Amino acid sequence: MAGAAGGFLTRALESMLKECSPKKYGELQKAIQTYLDSTKETTQQSTSTEKIQSSSSAGDGSSNDATDAEAVKDGNNIDGSSSTQHTAEDLVTKPVATGGAITTALASAGHTLKGTEVELVLQPLRLAFETKNLKLVEPALDCLHKLIAYDHLEGDPGVEGGKNAEQFTDILNMVCGCVDNSSSDSTILQVLKVLLTAVASTKFRVHGEPLLGVIRICYNIALNSKSSVNQATSKAMLTQMISIVFRRMETDQITQDSPLSSDAHAQTETTEGDGSISNNVEITLDDQNGKGIILGDALSINRGKDTPLAFVEELQNLAGGADIKGLEAVLDKAVHLEDGKKITRGIDLDSMSMGHRDALLLFRTLCKMGMKEENDEVTIKTRLLSLELLQGLLEGVSHSFTKNFHFIDSVKAYLSYALLRSSVSQSPVIFQYATGIFTVLLLRFRESLKGEIGVFFPLIVLRSLDSSDSPLIQRTSVLRMLEKVCKDPQMLVDIFVNYDCDLEAANLFERMVTALSKIAQGTFNADPNSVTASQTTSIKGSSLQCLVNVLKSLVDWENSRREFEKQNGNTQFTDEDVSTRESNDLRNREEGPSNFEKVKAHKSTIEAAVSEFNRQPGKGIEYLISNKLVEYKPASVAQFLRNTPSLDKAMVGDYLGQHEEFPLAVMHAYVDSMAFSEMKFHTAIREFLKGFRLPGEAQKIDRIMEKFAERYCADNPGLFKNADTAYVLAYAVIMLNTDAHNPMVWPKMSKADFIRMNTMSDAEESAPKDLLEEIYESIVKDEIKMKTDRTGLGKSSKQKPETEERGRLVSILNLALPRRNSVTDTKSESEDIIKQTQAFFRTQGVKRGIFYTAQQIELVRPMVEAVGWPLLATFSVTMEEGDNKPRVLLCMEGFRAGIHITRVLGMDTMRYAFLTSLVRFTFLHAPKEMRSKNVEALRTLFSLCDAESDSLQDTWNAVLECVSRLEFITSTPAIAATVMQGSNQISRDGVLQSLKELAGRPSEQVFVNSVKLNSDSVVEFFKALCGVSAEEMKQTPARVFSLQKLVEISYYNMARIRMVWARIWSVLANHFISAGSHHDEKIAMYAIDSLRQLGMKYLERAELTNFTFQNDILKPFVILMRNSRSETIRALIVDCIIQMIKSKVGNIKSGWRSVFMIFTAAADDELESIVESAFENVEQVILEHFDQVVGDCFMDCVNCLIGFANNKTSHRISLKAIALLRICEDRLAEGLIPGGALKPIDVDADIAFDVTEHYWFPMLAGLSDLTSDPRSEVRNCALEVLFDLLNERGRKFSSAFWESIFHRVLFPIFDHVRHAGRDNLASSNDEWLRETSIHSLQLLCNLFNTFYKAFLLGDSNLMGQKFENCMRSSKELYEIN
Repeated sequence: MAGAAGGFLTRALESMLKECSPKKYGELQKAIQTYLDSTKETTQQSTSTEKIQSSSSAGDGSSNDATDAEAVKDGNNIDGSSSTQHTAEDLVTKPVATGGAITTALASAGHTLKGTEVELVLQPLRLAFETKNLKLVEPALDCLHKLIAYDHLEGDPGVEGGKNAEQFTDILNMVCGCVDNSSSDSTILQVLKVLLTAVASTKFRVHGEPLLGVIRICYNIALNSKSSVNQATSKAMLTQMISIVFRRMETDQITQDSPLSSDAHAQTETTEGDGSISNNVEITLDDQNGKGIILGDALSINRGKDTPLAFVEELQNLAGGADIKGLEAVLDKAVHLEDGKKITRGIDLDSMSMGHRDALLLFRTLCKMGMKEENDEVTIKTRLLSLELLQGLLEGVSHSFTKNFHFIDSVKAYLSYALLRSSVSQSPVIFQYATGIFTVLLLRFRESLKGEIGVFFPLIVLRSLDSSDSPLIQRTSVLRMLEKVCKDPQMLVDIFVNYDCDLEAANLFERMVTALSKIAQGTFNADPNSVTASQTTSIKGSSLQCLVNVLKSLVDWENSRREFEKQNGNTQFTDEDVSTRESNDLRNREEGPSNFEKVKAHKSTIEAAVSEFNRQPGKGIEYLISNKLVEYKPASVAQFLRNTPSLDKAMVGDYLGQHEEFPLAVMHAYVDSMAFSEMKFHTAIREFLKGFRLPGEAQKIDRIMEKFAERYCADNPGLFKNADTAYVLAYAVIMLNTDAHNPMVWPKMSKADFIRMNTMSDAEESAPKDLLEEIYESIVKDEIKMKTDRTGLGKSSKQKPETEERGRLVSILNLALPRRNSVTDTKSESEDIIKQTQAFFRTQGVKRGIFYTAQQIELVRPMVEAVGWPLLATFSVTMEEGDNKPRVLLCMEGFRAGIHITRVLGMDTMRYAFLTSLVRFTFLHAPKEMRSKNVEALRTLFSLCDAESDSLQDTWNAVLECVSRLEFITSTPAIAATVMQGSNQISRDGVLQSLKELAGRPSEQVFVNSVKLNSDSVVEFFKALCGVSAEEMKQTPARVFSLQKLVEISYYNMARIRMVWARIWSVLANHFISAGSHHDEKIAMYAIDSLRQLGMKYLERAELTNFTFQNDILKPFVILMRNSRSETIRALIVDCIIQMIKSKVGNIKSGWRSVFMIFTAAADDELESIVESAFENVEQVILEHFDQVVGDCFMDCVNCLIGFANNKTSHRISLKAIALLRICEDRLAEGLIPGGALKPIDVDADIAFDVTEHYWFPMLAGLSDLTSDPRSEVRNCALEVLFDLLNERGRKFSSAFWESIFHRVLFPIFDHVRHAGRDNLASSNDEWLRETSIHSLQLLCNLFNTFYKAFLLGDSNLMGQKFENCMRSSKELYEIN
């Protein structure tokens, strides 16, 4: 092991010794020889002696540690030129002992050198580095690398008083000094290897200045090396080193209580008034004290005398940053706690752990290097590398680091300013790094940087999207960033909650979507001469991708939260995770989801009020008062006007200048709320005019300035004799401002002119001349402007041309528009933005606030409400304007996501809008205009029917129309030939083939999936399909596609519960009646056959007693049979019923009623074949299945038989029907018809009354009517059956029933006799008089005699009287009698 681990040093030094010239490198030769001599003597000792000597040497080394350290401390006096070194003589005092310890230590990896051993080993290497000789330097570098890698060197370079600190710091400086402009590639690689090993070593712990020196030299190599390999290697090692430093910091935080937290807590204090940080904790960049070092000297490591001056200057240029020394402190003071407390920024580095200190120094160094201005190529390269490393660092740190709020607070000022400088840079590459860094901050650090994100989001994102001046490449970078950001659902919801739902923050989420929507629609501002078609397409595509990602993210978030709620068994969250800036842990805070919605709703109301005010100030104030946003008090309204930054300043001025009582009172309250005490006049008028633009009428200006003069004089008594002087001077100042800063005014007013204008006849009433001169110089030098609205950073500035706007005010006053030499002066604009942002940080700061990590599923709804309509507009415009397939597919994704989320959230209006738009883009109503994009729309629609069928609801009609049109187009060659008219044949064939594919299984699946619909939706589906079918039948020629599908889906849904089927059938029945009545017999027959199929299918289901749904199913047949004028249709209906009876006779229950109604209608038909066919089946039913025709249906059966008995086509059928009535009578007499189904008509009747008498009466009345049939055999048969029935069954009849029989059954038989006598119709009724009347009278007399006793029990006198009256009414009857 000694040869492997320790022999490397001896071999290397021997090799170096051969290269040493005694004259040139005498010191080096002596040092090497000293080391070699010490090791040789040791190797000559015996094994036992070696062991003893080795243990003795180890003991000496350990016991003399303190002495050695003290000797090192006293003997090493490091100056700027070269490191102090031990001479060879000093090192040979104890060669044997020291050499033995070294040999033992180097024999195994991990054994460290102690005391003077370190110096004995390092001295030759140090002298070799000073030679600059390649043959000596490279072996020395290799030796040092192995010494560090094998953990033979232990110390803390960069730590004051640390172990071997000065020696190791010195050797590191010398290693860095090996690199200059003339260094070979191999030397540079060796240096890099040594430095990386040193930083990565756990024993050779590099901290502080040496660490930054290592970083600096790697920077230099990465930027200036001529070898691309060395550049790449150096950059990779920089990345590794930074990662190592921050990993150590995170390890320190986990393994020990971080002193940062306790120290920071100890230094936290309550702010007074302005909340500024006290001087004792401010960051001092110029502090050169080693204890307090922050950054000023972080990169200024002493160099040796031999280092070339140009190289030193180059390194200093890399470190740079003196031009922005004061800016970090400004940003550093800006971040405060929500509760009014602050955290110190200038934390003394000695109070921190070394890991935290190194990370802090390194982070701030990277930020400062990224702030440098682009003065030359080297500076630009430095900045780019720093930003790249900074972005990689932020991306690579662990999740726990993102919650290290104290550390982030310590560096956020530097990070903010580096990001600010980069975000306004005109360099596309630098701006791209700015977007990359901001992306990482959004995705990983948003909880720590709530306020900063609120500032930078408009600056980086919205400004680039909205501004017409933003370069195309910047906009592209932002869009690329947003594509990534918009894929993070949680981040989008967090932005909405923390900014859009914050009354004091801008609507970042909503404004982002709106801006993206404008770009995707092609309404973004850009110079058409500088933008190619491909660039426009690319930008639109990226914007569309972002919008689709937004919708898909909302869908994913909603799904994930719903799934989470299911898993946890909660229906609603009550605890919300809240990220606070005071600690690294999330604490729970009870926040109901409605709170955010209420805040958002309140904010939306305020925004609506502001929008209304900016259109019409008077109505805007009314809106505010009516919605209780302000009180109906002048002071309340004035406060709103002063404190609401988004108000149009011109409208504020216009309102304040109105002469009505309330606006005038508001203006007075507005001015009275301002304080001008001890304020110079021109300063006061500047402050006064910051908040609004003076109106364009002299009278309005007069009122405002008059009030200002009064207020100024009240706050500054004695300055002017009276308020008139202040009033005149105020007017003069406004005129001077207009004159001096409006290019359209010429010649300009001189100082003498201004003084003369304000000099009055009474000297006491005039303003002092000194004051006038001071005012003149101030106004001419600095124009009076309104305060800049910081929210405008991200807003689109659609202002009128500068000259036009200024010209409008020439005749009145000009105050608000700043001059700009050129619109394209982007450098000036960038500086303005930096100044505005700095001013914001300085004056207001960024509230630390509480960052809410949203968890409530209900938050998705207000988000969709805010952006749903712009998204729909974007998808629609994109679909209309072109046939770009990638963008069309994106639109389809957007439609799917939009429809899904609106369905889930119950947003019916928006869902309907999305669906109808999608249906419209199928273009099936205009096949000539169809393109491939319309096929995609249709494909998407069908996929929704498959996956999101419940979302269609009220749009089924439109969807099913599409299916119908698709079938029509693909099945009609003439129509198919018109598809894509005017396009090439290949495209047309492709579209047609796609349409045919969609007309197959996807189209069929629409109907198959109806079984998945809920009860309400399936009823809507049937209604819609019936509507489409009705439209199809109106076409010429009529179509039955949808009618056929109605039958199919009825089969699919037959298993639904009876309640749902009743609703469905109420829809279907009316449609089938309409279709069965169609003027085209083929359509009508198809409808009736379809109805038969459904009836047969439903009759398969068993029906319990007293249910009537079978009857409802068959009712359409009844209506069609009664109303149809077509013999073919009537015959078909009879055949259908016959078929149903033959196949389902055992299942028919309540359906018999409709069956007999149909046969009753058939009995009255003029076509004998229909009558015969119907009667045959009635006869068969009665003879074979009478037991099933019972209860309620018995009466219908009797009526049916009476109908057949009355038919005029066949007397044979009439006679058979009468015979069947006799069979029914027998069954009734036998008690086979259960009573009680029908209640007596008379509710007051006797309770004991036999309800079966109501079954007798229809038969008796029917037979009575048949006695007047012109066919003698029919009427005679009817008479015989009637009186036989009465004679046989009369004993069971009650007296009341007999009375009813005489009056309503028997006596009406002789009505013909009375009519014949009255109307002299005897000749026509001779046959009846001769035959039937005599027969009837005889039978009646016999009946009377038979049941005389029964009649006698009743009111026989009345009965006899009526009978006698009946006989006397006809003389002919008496004569015959």
